[in-house]
Amino acid sequence: MADAFIERKLKTYFSRIDFDKDGAITRSDFEGLGTRFVESEKLDAAKGADLKAKLVQVWEQYLKGVVSDGTRLTQAVFVEAVKKQLGDPNFKKVLAGPLPLFFSAVDGNGDGLIQKDEFQLFFKLLGIPESAEKSFEAIDTNKDGDISKEEFVIAGTDFFTSTDESSPSKYFWGPLV
Repeated sequence: MADAFIERKLKTYFSRIDFDKDGAITRSDFEGLGTRFVESEKLDAAKGADLKAKLVQVWEQYLKGVVSDGTRLTQAVFVEAVKKQLGDPNFKKVLAGPLPLFFSAVDGNGDGLIQKDEFQLFFKLLGIPESAEKSFEAIDTNKDGDISKEEFVIAGTDFFTSTDESSPSKYFWGPLV
């Protein structure tokens, strides 16, 4: 049962990150998300370039190497690669690498916290705006109305590693597919 739950979560993440919905995660998916953030937040050129660079860094450092040709990561390859790493005691540290980059992308005003409106924008860009409220509340574990980087990284790490189906971290990327 836990294996099926983990697989659902991995497929959910994949579906959220495959921004162009072509069945593969590529560098262009991260570039596209960066473009959407820039357009929606009307960032100046310098801040927009920095944001895109952070998002592309997730692809370059954490996903590109999973595929032999370094260009297209299919769902099946992604799911199997992550499932193999779940037994590695260092996997949580690996996961903690890209999560601060996503945090920086969502923290549009750069104040070190994600407010509800910033999170709603992120989920709108993911195409699931109706899920933002529930996910925000699940990640905001201290219930102060903001998501700290620590809360974000812990929930994001738990999303990939927890087999507890009642864990609120399962909402990190919206409702499971």
